[in-house]
Amino acid sequence: MVLSHRNAKVLPACRIPRGVRRAFVVGLTAVLLGSPVCAETDGAGEKLVEWTLPGLPEPSGIVYHTGRKTLFVVSDEGSIGEVTLDGKVRSSRALGGDLEGITFDPATGYLYVVREGHEILFEVDPDRFTIRRRFTIDRSFEGDPDFLERGGDGIEGITFVPDPSHPEGGRFFAVNQFDPPALVELGVPLRTSRERFERARVLKAYRIASPPLSDVSWHEALKVFLVPSALWRSVHVIDAAGNRLRTVRVPGIMQEGIAPLPGGAYVIAQDTGGLIRWEPVAEPFVGPTDHGSSTTDHAGTTQDRAQE
Repeated sequence: MVLSHRNAKVLPACRIPRGVRRAFVVGLTAVLLGSPVCAETDGAGEKLVEWTLPGLPEPSGIVYHTGRKTLFVVSDEGSIGEVTLDGKVRSSRALGGDLEGITFDPATGYLYVVREGHEILFEVDPDRFTIRRRFTIDRSFEGDPDFLERGGDGIEGITFVPDPSHPEGGRFFAVNQFDPPALVELGVPLRTSRERFERARVLKAYRIASPPLSDVSWHEALKVFLVPSALWRSVHVIDAAGNRLRTVRVPGIMQEGIAPLPGGAYVIAQDTGGLIRWEPVAEPFVGPTDHGSSTTDHAGTTQDRAQE
């Protein structure tokens, strides 16, 4: 069966106790696992190929490295690996912890990996997978010391938006899964500090409906953020100002990461295991804006820009 990409309405944000919420997610995941994984070409010409990832169980984040022309993947089990564009694991290593997102800085080639729980961003050498620097993410924002709730469902994805005019060479954005479900801009002293242990802080926050949020990837060609929700098997398309433009159904099961490739293909990381290379007939993330699309701040008020 081929899952078509089509616009879908955003579901209302979950506002239920955390324990009940997790039980619901686990139950619905069990149902989703009974669905077949796409691995064929459908009648319309859309191509799907599934890759297994030996040594990288439960992939939770993915990025295409433009300098190396390869993919880098992290897993919930604490592993990181480099994968070729035909799905072969070139190298891997255990870093430890619950790794949830990965991105890179094209100016240096270094990788940036986020660990959920302690909310730490690691700078990683792509050749040896050694940790060069650590940035602890400050949970506070706008006077709330626990804006990114301690003990909650935390940082699930990270992406870097290059900007040569920026003092740090660009800007980092992360997504918080729940508590609250939000896209946040992080201030990370990449260039202005050379300390091995530093802090990152939340500069702006954009609340996103329909959690849980599973990853974030900056699509340079489209100038939008792609924010998958594994539970709803969809991707939210968010513009650079934090406004939700549309939500699109995507192939696979428990999609925990998505990476655009040159030529219009995408690679999707599945928490159930392995990757899917998706070659849609047409660009799936452009089209009519969903009616009434907006973002909301953490207090719940509708807004068209970030909290300053």
